[in-house]
Order: sequence, then C-alpha cells, then structure tokens
Amino acid sequence: MSQKERCAIYIRVSTAEQQMHGKSLQAQKEFLTNYAAEHGMQIVDTYADEGKTARKELKKRREIHRLITDVKNARIDVILFWKMDRWFRNVSDFYKIQDILDEHHVRWIAAAEPNMNMETRDGRLNLNIMLSIGQNEVDTTSERIKFTADSMVKNGRLIFGEANMPLGYKIGVIDGEKRMVKNPDEEDAVNAVFAYYFKYRKKKKTVLYIQEHFDPAFSYSRLQTMLHSEFYKGTYRGVPYCPAYLSKEQWELLQEIKDKTIKTERSGRIYYFSGRIRCPVCGTLLAGTGTSIASQSKTKAPKIYSYYRCNKSLCSRQCGFTKRVSQKQVEAYLINSLEKAFQKTAFTYSVSDAKADRKPRRRSPESYRNEQARLNLLFQKERISWEHYEMEYAKIQEKIDALSSPKNVQNKNLGSIKKLLSSGFKEMYRRLSEENRQSFWQNAIREIHLNADSSVRRIDFH
Repeated sequence: MSQKERCAIYIRVSTAEQQMHGKSLQAQKEFLTNYAAEHGMQIVDTYADEGKTARKELKKRREIHRLITDVKNARIDVILFWKMDRWFRNVSDFYKIQDILDEHHVRWIAAAEPNMNMETRDGRLNLNIMLSIGQNEVDTTSERIKFTADSMVKNGRLIFGEANMPLGYKIGVIDGEKRMVKNPDEEDAVNAVFAYYFKYRKKKKTVLYIQEHFDPAFSYSRLQTMLHSEFYKGTYRGVPYCPAYLSKEQWELLQEIKDKTIKTERSGRIYYFSGRIRCPVCGTLLAGTGTSIASQSKTKAPKIYSYYRCNKSLCSRQCGFTKRVSQKQVEAYLINSLEKAFQKTAFTYSVSDAKADRKPRRRSPESYRNEQARLNLLFQKERISWEHYEMEYAKIQEKIDALSSPKNVQNKNLGSIKKLLSSGFKEMYRRLSEENRQSFWQNAIREIHLNADSSVRRIDFH
C-alpha cells in the first residue's frame, strides 16, 4: 500500500451561521478530523474562512488562496470539507479552482455528501445540479435584498448601523425614521480635513495636522476613505441621502486633485519581498518604497534603491519603527545563508561520490514499501494499535527516505550535479532577471522577521 494521503481540511461558516448547531467551525473541524483518521489520512493543515459565504468573491476568501498555494507546491493530495455548500455555491468559481486541482492531481471529498464527486457520472450530475440550484437561490436572495436596500436608500432610510458611520455623521430620527445626520462633535474635524487638503493637497501633511489638532488616532486610511466617499457630497449610490459637507463643485475639484496625486506609471522598482517583511514593533507588513539617483555611467541609467518601511509610522505615527529596511541588505543576508546551505549540499554529494563504489545496498526501497503494506494490513485487521502503527510506519519511511537521499546517489548521476554545484549558488542567482528573483523569493519565503535595529532575526520558509 502506498504512503498515507496528505489531506487538507477546509472549513467555512458565514457570519449568520456562526452560532448554528452543527455548522460552527469547531464542529466541522472535529467531524473532518475524525473522518481523516478513520480513512488513514495525514492532515497537513486546516484552512478556515470565518464569516465568509460560499458565494463571496473568490479573492476575498483568503484561506482558499492559501490552500491553493499549498496545492501548487505539491503539499496536498486530497481536500476534505463538510458539504459542497461549504466549498462553493458559485459554478464559475468552482470550476476555476477545479481546473487547478486537476492540473496538480488533487481530489476533494464532501465528507457528509458522498453522492457529490467528480469520479462518477452520477456524482458529477448531482454536483452540477446542486451548484446550479445553490447559485440560483443565492442570486434570488441577493436580488431581493438589493431591491429592498435600493428602496430604502431612495427614501433616505438607513441600511447600516452606528459602527459603520463615516466620520462626521451619526444616526438621527427624522419624521419617525432613522436617518444619517451630521455629528456636531465631529463637524469641525471633517471641515478641517477638507479645508486643509484643498489648501495644501498633501495627504500625509493633512493626516499629521488632524492628529495634532483634532484626533490623535486619525489615520491615513481614514483620510483615503473620506476622499472617496460620496456621503460627503450628500449622496449614496447616486441619490440624495444625507446632509452634505461639500458642494457639487467642491466634490468634483476634490476628485480632480485626488486623481492627480495617483502615479500614472510605475517607478521601475521591483520589490522582492513585498508582503513578506513584518514590522518588528507593530507587526504590520512593511511597504515597498525607494529612490532613483542619476548615474554617471555611459548608459545614464539611474541607480535604483529599494527599501521597506512601516506606513503606520510614516503616515499616521501610530508605530515607533522609523527605519527604512534596505532590500539589498536583506537580499545579501539571504544569499549568504543559502550559499552556506548550498555548500553543505555540495559536500554531501562529494562524500557520496567517494563512497559510491563501496558496499552495495542491502535492501531496496520496494522491499521497505512491501513492509509498509504488511504493516497497513495488520492495522486494518486491528492486530496492532494506532500508536504502534504510526511509530513503525515512520521508522520504515525514514529508511526509504535515507535510500533516496543525496548520500546514496550513484556515480553515474553525479556528473550534471557536480557541474551545477561548481558554479555556486551566487552565480546561479546572479543570472536571474529582476522578475525571476522576485518570483524566487516570493515562492521560497513565507515571512521575514526583523529585530528593532532592522537586522534579520528569523526567516520562515515555505
């Protein structure tokens, strides 16, 4: 019998289902964990999308994307979920993901719905019927909700709560109906935001001014929201909805100013470690930034310097980490670390080459796999315990892995490897284009942790 299947557990509940019996994340996880154990599967990881619906845009279901990344990295053989409506209720998105699974030979199991599958004709029929009905139900509900919401908006009635109120507004009652009204406690701050931004046309400067004179917690992201929100011109979804802070002319000028501050073309800098470096103080991901300096060389091509910084520190002063982290320094640290590992690998191959003509192997991998098969049979007949099975299986697998490790590579296979190793890792890396270097690090590194002095403390690899 072959090695145990590596399984991923995917669980999901929408916000409304969080407290429903049998549909909580914990209930799904326990059910699927037991299923995996009963079917002799090895659980690789659990992926949980909490508060997400199966019809939610695919890009907003983050754990799905993490799961698919692990599929592409060949870490998973099978995906377990409770029912099909936990996986997808959208036909288009289902087949987008299914194409990826098929490409990497990964299957899925709806543990509570064995009649749903891709292996049989009836299974595929049941699946397509369920997906079509499910999508139709969601579309019908969505249209009904949208119709009701549109009607409420046209009549100026509230469709959200106090927690979602924009700065400068609160819930008031007019003619017996809840409406959006101006918040007198925040009016001065809102007027100051727009007046200062119109005058200086600088976002960072505006944020710092409001923090100093009105609200220390005012952030760059809040300013961004205010510059885009049509509430401040008194409309919502294009219809009159609330008291305005800006006239129509002021709103149009605001959009013109805002759009001019957007960079229309890329700087040419490529950030190798985007989304990988965490701020050592506040824990947020650092953002790429950089400078270009005119070169004195014959080509006149500018010298490009790339850095990473904490936007919470720069834009809203909510973090004390003010250093800029050099991409070159992080890159050099990683290259030197990998070069050492590469040299150790080369030494291992060299030693195996010298010993290749010594004693032949006593056992082949196939003989060990036969032993694993016998062990599986004993376990299935309940003649050995789970603990004994796990321990013995692991021991045999170690022997199989040892036989296929670098120290056992035969002489005839070492020629091309020697040639590759002789060039050195740094030389190989030097030949990569900027885009390929970025791709290399993005696929190799999960996260980079820094010390307070911006030096690298720890690297988490995939």
